[in-house]
Amino acid sequence: MRKSDFTMKIEPEFLYSVGQAARYFGVHRCTVYAYVANREKPLPHLISERNGRIIFLGQTLIEYKLNGLPKKGRKRKNTPRGGFANESDKD
Repeated sequence: MRKSDFTMKIEPEFLYSVGQAARYFGVHRCTVYAYVANREKPLPHLISERNGRIIFLGQTLIEYKLNGLPKKGRKRKNTPRGGFANESDKD
């Protein structure tokens, strides 16, 4: 997948949807939901009273991106046959 050259401008005082936050971070919408559910560094959010959707304050998005986005990777367990998923897991 090719990275987009489009960069979204975020105003600190406005509210943004999950899709807009994803465009700002340069990730998929599902990744934004993962940021919200992240245990170590959750993305602060609000719930819209009108429709119950997740929304973000612009200032929150700016600060979260400046502090560094969490690394998203698969959490691999041992394979079903008793082997290891990664060579580094052998130690």
